[in-house]
Amino acid sequence: MPPVRKRQANQPAPADSDDGTPQPSPARRQRTRSSSAAEDGGSGAPSNLDAMVKKMVRLALASEYARLTIRRTDINAKVFGEQGTREFKVVFEQAQKELRSRFGMEMVELPAREKTTISQRRAAQKTDKPSSGNKSWILTTTLPPSYQSSTILPPTKAPSASTESTYTGLYSFIIALISLNGGSLAEPKLDRYLTRMNAETHTPIDRTDKLLQRMIREGYLVRTRELDGGEEQIEFLVGPRGKVEVGTKGVAGLVREVYGRGVGDGNANGRVPGYGDGDEDVLGGEMTQIEEEEEGGV
Repeated sequence: MPPVRKRQANQPAPADSDDGTPQPSPARRQRTRSSSAAEDGGSGAPSNLDAMVKKMVRLALASEYARLTIRRTDINAKVFGEQGTREFKVVFEQAQKELRSRFGMEMVELPAREKTTISQRRAAQKTDKPSSGNKSWILTTTLPPSYQSSTILPPTKAPSASTESTYTGLYSFIIALISLNGGSLAEPKLDRYLTRMNAETHTPIDRTDKLLQRMIREGYLVRTRELDGGEEQIEFLVGPRGKVEVGTKGVAGLVREVYGRGVGDGNANGRVPGYGDGDEDVLGGEMTQIEEEEEGGV
């Protein structure tokens, strides 16, 4: 008769079911329940990629609300953190899809600042491949032109609709002056235009000097200084945000609205030839007309 081995007291034999099938031990059942719960919870929990996309969308909306540029350094620090930026392209494209589908906006890269002074041009010549962008973005609308009206897109209510619309009109006016003067405007000439508007010292928003500093800080204007024959020459240029947010089309629309050139004054579709098409000669001709009226006391 073969010897019968005794089972240890602390390891009871697994109980059999009614049909004779052995049942799993309690420890195995616990491991099975844990793995099943992990699988069920993992399918509903947001992935790491989704979390980074949401962070980038929130960063873009918050930056645009404060008129701050969305910088690559801020994205690296606030979206990716210590995880690295290897998935930047994937996260950026997914964030663009969310902004377009949910908010009707998208991130547009700002152009690089122009090299205007002699020192800046010399530094640019030493660079092998000058960059056309500056790794900064702002939000712009993706709505069709027919929906881009003040009725559908009114000025923001913070701090107030009146203040916001006034500020928009002021920086659009100054950008138009710079564009119509060939892309740069000397400080004395800008002061002369502001004097005609009774805005040489104060505006409805703030003091004129503080308002110009705000426009420079937010990227609507660029102020340059250069010595020419021992004299300091100060000029104003259109900044990166001004080029994207207003641009040539915005300048053309402002001139058309002020001078009443609409349907019947241009071509068959009511557009003034050259306006909105980057035609600098037409814009320059309009500036000549403005200066002639100014000299004539109109």
